[in-house]
Parts: sequence; C-alpha cells; structure tokens
Amino acid sequence: MLGFLLLTALSLAATDLQTCPTKTGLGPSACPSNATCCLGEYFGGYGCIFAGTTHCCSPGPPLEPSSTLPNCLIIGDSVSIQYTSTVAKLLKTTCQVQHAPWVGGGSANNAANGLYNLQNCRWLRTALRPDIPVKWDIIQFNFGLHDLTKADPAQPELLDLYEAQLENITQLLLESGAKHVQYALTTPFEADAQPGCGPYCNAPPKTLLESPTPYPQPKNGGNGRCGPPICEAGSLGCGVPNATAKAHSPDPNAPGCGPPTYAVTKLNQRAKGVMAKHSVPMLDLNTLVHSHCGAQYSNCSLCDDETEYMGIRCGYHYSVQGAVLLANAVADSFRKLLNGSQI
Repeated sequence: MLGFLLLTALSLAATDLQTCPTKTGLGPSACPSNATCCLGEYFGGYGCIFAGTTHCCSPGPPLEPSSTLPNCLIIGDSVSIQYTSTVAKLLKTTCQVQHAPWVGGGSANNAANGLYNLQNCRWLRTALRPDIPVKWDIIQFNFGLHDLTKADPAQPELLDLYEAQLENITQLLLESGAKHVQYALTTPFEADAQPGCGPYCNAPPKTLLESPTPYPQPKNGGNGRCGPPICEAGSLGCGVPNATAKAHSPDPNAPGCGPPTYAVTKLNQRAKGVMAKHSVPMLDLNTLVHSHCGAQYSNCSLCDDETEYMGIRCGYHYSVQGAVLLANAVADSFRKLLNGSQI
C-alpha cells in the first residue's frame, strides 16, 4: 500500500511538469507548470524561467539519480565538459557521474553566473525532474577560466569580488546536503603568463570628449579581446608584443598588449583560501597539467590546437590525451572520497 501511495504521489508530481521542446542533438528538459520553457541564448538549449525570475536557466544534469550507485556531479565550464564523459566511463560501476549545467554545451560560465544559477535555478536537480531535490554523494565544482578578467591589476577589487562569489557558492554547496564537496583548481591559461605579452589590452585613454580608440585585433580573430604573442603573422594591435603593435598600428600611442596578468595563479590563490577556510578538499589539476607541459609552455601534446580561432596553440581546452589525463585524476579523487580517503 505504501509503495502504491508513493508511486501515485510521484505520478501526480510529474503531472505538474511541462516538457520543453528539444533542439536537434540536445536532450530533453522540463519545467514546473508555474515556470516557462525558454531557449537560452548562451547555452543554446531549452531551460526554464522559474516563477519570480526573468532569467532563462540552463537545466541540471540529464539522468535521473541512480538508486544503486552513488551519485556524483561535476559543475564547471567547457574544460570539465571535456572530461566528464570519460570520468563517467571510468567510474561506471562506482558512481553515476553527470555534469551541470547540461544542455547546449552546459558551461557554468563565471562565478557570478554560477552563484545566480545555484541560488535561483535548479542545477542541483535533474533536467527532467526540476521539482525533486537530489542528494548528491559528491559535488565537484570550479569557476575560473571565465573569470580571468577579474585579475586585472588596474582593478584589484575584482579579485575580492571573485573570492566573495566563490565563498557564497561554497557555502551553498556545503549546505546542499551533499556528502562530499570538492573544488578543482583552475587549469592553466598560459597566454596570461607569458613574459612577452598578456592576453588583455590596456585600455586606451578616455576623456569626456572622446570614446576609446578601437585598436585592431589579430587577423584570425584573437580570443575575443586580445591574443598572446603567438598570433598570425602581420596581426595588428593586441595579439602581438608591444613594440610590434606600436610599429604597425596607425595610432602611435597604441598600447599593444598589457603585461602578463598571471590571472589563473591569482584566482587559484583566492580559491585556495576559501577552500581552506571551509575544509573543502581540492584537486590540483593546474599542477597536473604543468607537470606534463612545463612551468611555462606555448606548445604541449595535452593542448587542443586553438590556433584557428584563438591564434595560439595552447588556449583553454585539451586534446584527447589531455582530457583523458584530467579525467583519470578526477576519477581517482572520486574513488578516494567515496572510500573515505584523503585526496
């Protein structure tokens, strides 16, 4: 009788959901009846605008929680998406591994976006059952590569903002009921640590009477703002060392590239402080990559070749070899957490 009542209750709960449209190549999602299905501009899939908000929330992980294995969740950007499927295969008999957010690439973006979505959306619930909480055995999270601009030396207060956002995210996840919460240190972005040129431009002078000068970008598009020195020959402005930029720019005062920001190092230092404060274990994927590629590198077999769209060989992402290396490290750490061992 109890089992029948439980099934009836679940069935009634399910009727309060509406299934959202599904884009080709992306999985399904659902929203509560008092929410609206929406097509997310950033993540390119269908999510929900929940009651009381105006933000299109990307959905949580795709699979219903396992009833026979521990449930493990990875929250992060496109780097974590690269290795999540391999982690799931490595641990297929140990725990069910999923990624949030999920559809349309599922990048968690920066810490501000992550905090908002964890507070107002339902990343910790599944895409098809956003009405039912999940008790996770492990949650691993990371925010960093989308926060690189917060290491701008001219705006030191942005690092404090990043730390505060990470603090709030950490507290929220610790209070979620998860058995284990783990932080993955941000993987390298060597373009911000090369001595020749940093990835972000110094802003041109700005007065009340003139708008900023639109300095040229690398011919191949750069990385959206400015590229590091290893760019297409003949590129102007940002993307080449200062002297070259000044020599080729039509504006003799063009700043070229600013000095290296060492952004990842600064963000990881702040993250380490937050995690130590809350006794959250950390998985050092940054040191793992450097141990294979070197203290400073611009070419490494672990890197995805991002020359075509970033102007550099080693950008944010990883080759198959690199993704497998990261996946094995994550899988090993999950095994230790589930066995009660230290990472």
